[in-house]
Amino acid sequence: MKLCILGGLKRRENDYVDVCARLGCKAKVFNEVTKSFEDNIKCTDCVVFLTGMSSHNMLNAARKICRKRGINFVVTDKTSPESVSGVVREVMTAAGR
Repeated sequence: MKLCILGGLKRRENDYVDVCARLGCKAKVFNEVTKSFEDNIKCTDCVVFLTGMSSHNMLNAARKICRKRGINFVVTDKTSPESVSGVVREVMTAAGR
């Protein structure tokens, strides 16, 4: 499963990727909207949006892309790697993986 994690704490990016790798997922983390932002979201199975440290601009852009492409979009206000792990487990369970 490919995930895109948006927001969160910059110093925790590697932790988020490691947690997803332990669960058998590939993850990319974005803390800001970049040129490759839309292209990377398009090729994922799910987007996890961490609201604690994210802009409304990023939220709206990601939600629009996900809605258009039929990609799961999950929002959580928790930014710890353990919380992200729990969200990813729930998404995987819901997807039957």
